[in-house]
Amino acid sequence: MKDIVLVCLAIDADTGAIDPAAPFMVIAREPYRSRPYCDEPDVTAQFHPGERQARFEAVWAQGQWKFGRRLYDA
Repeated sequence: MKDIVLVCLAIDADTGAIDPAAPFMVIAREPYRSRPYCDEPDVTAQFHPGERQARFEAVWAQGQWKFGRRLYDA
């Protein structure tokens, strides 16, 4: 079943700049399913310059999130 998760990109503590190459945090409705992820270029590629967070469709399978399309605010 599809769910909606919030993906938050990492921020460099020294400069305040977004670091798209760093692991990102997935925040789910169930706290035990919220965790950092890395090596998901299809997810980070859907961010626009300057964006720090976005909502995505995702499916929880085999103990991890499988990411789908990005959801845009109306």
